Amino acid sequence: MLALPVLTPAAPKQNEPAGEVMYRYTKPDGTLAVSATLNEQAIHAGYQVLDHNGRVLRREPPAPPEEQARRRQAMAAEQQAQRQAERDKELERLYAGPEDAVRARERQIEALELRISYATNTLAQLEEKRDQEVSLAARAERAGRPVPEGTRQAIEEYQRRMAHVRQEIAGYEKDKQAVREQYAPIIERLEELAGS
Repeated sequence: MLALPVLTPAAPKQNEPAGEVMYRYTKPDGTLAVSATLNEQAIHAGYQVLDHNGRVLRREPPAPPEEQARRRQAMAAEQQAQRQAERDKELERLYAGPEDAVRARERQIEALELRISYATNTLAQLEEKRDQEVSLAARAERAGRPVPEGTRQAIEEYQRRMAHVRQEIAGYEKDKQAVREQYAPIIERLEELAGS
């Protein structure tokens, strides 16, 4: 649960002794509260400034909606900055600097390129075997003989395996692009942090 910051009001007004005032406000449950400090909720709801004897020195009306919106925006910006600081800390823990992140990205891309190379070689071998079976089928047809069932099945099997390998290669190419996209903001942020 997010704790609201404790806020102190503006400087005491003309008749208010500095450091000797208290604040009275109504809580959401309807009870009155008296405190030496103000919280966000009291400022939004309105409050009274009391002297040390409990006399009302002045009344502050509820904060206007635009003031509430401004305070909410300020709190959201502060939370965002805190989250960014935590992310930055984690990045600096994982990477010594932008060059380290670039090396990590390149290692992942090289591993994918190795898989692509292996799959490409496999595809070439399958194509060669398929072409041999197609050649046997063509010879049988030229001789007026039916194509052997084993040859037909081998051609279909090679075609199926080739389609599977092509899908693998396409997947590795997508993975390479995903790695680049994943590391781009990391490297950019590390460069910003190194520059500052």
